[in-house]
Amino acid sequence: MQEIWIPEGIITLFLLLHIIRPYIKKLRLINGLAWLPLLALLCIAALVPAYGFRPELFPLFFYALILSMISIVRQAKGIKFRSFRETKFILAFFPLLLLIVAGGTAFYFTPQKDPALGSQGVHTLKVTDGIAEKSEYFIRVYTEEYTLIPEKRPLLILVPPALGSLAAVDETAGALRDRGFTVVSYSRRGFDAPAVFVSEDGRKERYSVKPIEWFYRVHAFFCGTVSAAANARGRALEAARKEDILFLLSWVQRNPWLRGTDRLFDFASEDAVYIAGYNEGGSALIFLGDSLMETRTRGTVITDSHSGGLNIRAFIAIESQLWSAFREEVSSIPDIPADANWFQSISHGIRQWVMELKPKKLTEPEQVPQLSAPVLFIVSERIREPKYSNREYRALYRCYNAAQGYKAMTSINDSGPLDYSDFPVRYPLLASLLNRFKRPIHNLDAPAETAAIITQFAESLPVTEDSADND
Repeated sequence: MQEIWIPEGIITLFLLLHIIRPYIKKLRLINGLAWLPLLALLCIAALVPAYGFRPELFPLFFYALILSMISIVRQAKGIKFRSFRETKFILAFFPLLLLIVAGGTAFYFTPQKDPALGSQGVHTLKVTDGIAEKSEYFIRVYTEEYTLIPEKRPLLILVPPALGSLAAVDETAGALRDRGFTVVSYSRRGFDAPAVFVSEDGRKERYSVKPIEWFYRVHAFFCGTVSAAANARGRALEAARKEDILFLLSWVQRNPWLRGTDRLFDFASEDAVYIAGYNEGGSALIFLGDSLMETRTRGTVITDSHSGGLNIRAFIAIESQLWSAFREEVSSIPDIPADANWFQSISHGIRQWVMELKPKKLTEPEQVPQLSAPVLFIVSERIREPKYSNREYRALYRCYNAAQGYKAMTSINDSGPLDYSDFPVRYPLLASLLNRFKRPIHNLDAPAETAAIITQFAESLPVTEDSADND
């Protein structure tokens, strides 16, 4: 995406010529330079349909907007474009400094990697859930290339994050495929931001959500363990992901057609299934674990009426905060006496109303799941800092300690909480701001390292009676 540097350089040059024009006599004679800020403004606006939402261009946009307004005001007041006072070049220092800051932001925070979705070894399907109010899923199946004798690989179901569900998930799924898995991932129209469907003939459909919904999800992601309002939004995201997981499992069990005469279980083994979820998807997976699955002597199996059972080997929760483990504090308001007069009744009502207006705090995590199935928690490097481990990750710690089966927890060096989404790839500036002005580009190899960790975890699982029979 670094080709955007060319139009950014032209835009910066336009603004530079406008700033230095009053101080260079040869430039004063060129009237058209007075309208260069307006032209730069139009060029920035033209970059939006070409490159999408680009937050690093905002400072440059506002700077060009201010210079354009100054030019328009000068023209409205009848000031000639060649009317300049004799001023020293030193006065251009502050405008040039602002231009350097605005232009430098645009160049420095340009994405360093192409977030385009991979297509090799990927099968895309559009599936509609007739039960959940016609929810439309864009499913991507990552498999080996077709051979005469397809290999049945372990199946990994990958639930994407609600904040950025394309680049990181696609790269992680591709890396897992290269490591021997068949991966099923998806995006849901109207929920995931963005949701993209690319047909096998190259036709692309792209959907997004309202900007206010982005704000709510960012609020839940960063404040869901301290704010009752953000926690409620986080629980709503977890509930939506529970619906997705239930639908995806039922869809997988039906052994769907991928293309032509090939079906999913021609390439995937139903006897070795792993489920991984990012953020709220991982939380939903953990809370669904005990209610979905039945522990038997031959392993952990999920059954339904469509087909035989899927042998679920393990869960993987990636940067999940388990919002549903928290509860809002209950305001303690004394009951009004039975013989209260009208004044006491009114004052009690006012006091109750005021108490409801006060921001509610969250209680300590309670009722965390006690998983008997193997579970892996992948978290960011932030968990090593006490101020975060005692706040964002305290429910995760309790869940890890309460797990009764095989368990593991690991963090990737130099990774932030957003590195498991596509924010650092698509929007480095936003990733830097949301991570409290830390490194603008964190660990861009987080997807590949995530795939490596999942593979090592799968290989380290204890051999059950069921898996031994299948081997």
